[in-house]
Amino acid sequence: MSKRANPMSVKAAMSYEIGEAALALGKTPATIRNWIKDGLPVMSSRKPYLISGAAIREYLRAKYKSAKRPLDADQLFCPSCGCGRRPLNSLVTIQALTVPTSLLKGICEHCGGTNTRMISTARLSDFERAFVIREGPDSDA
Repeated sequence: MSKRANPMSVKAAMSYEIGEAALALGKTPATIRNWIKDGLPVMSSRKPYLISGAAIREYLRAKYKSAKRPLDADQLFCPSCGCGRRPLNSLVTIQALTVPTSLLKGICEHCGGTNTRMISTARLSDFERAFVIREGPDSDA
């Protein structure tokens, strides 16, 4: 089961009971009830509660959008701090993941933890202006 539910797995024009929504999204009914407590609108005039497919889509998109943390051009994501941080001395290592993507790794100047950022290899020159980049282990860059 994936961590995030795909909003497109429910039909916008349909209404779902809690169990049906859970099945369509690959979640448990308890998760859907938690979303309802968190603000997912339901038609609750009588039981069973019905949830509009469009409301599910809107709720999930808003939920996932609010969880995003955009990074500045000179930042990597630090999981310890939970936000974007500059690497110590702007020093990062690069590791090729696939042909179009690479991973930048650095040490957080705030907490000393490892911070990372996936980048498009085509945009490497943009990041070379912001960081001192060294090739890391297993790197083909």
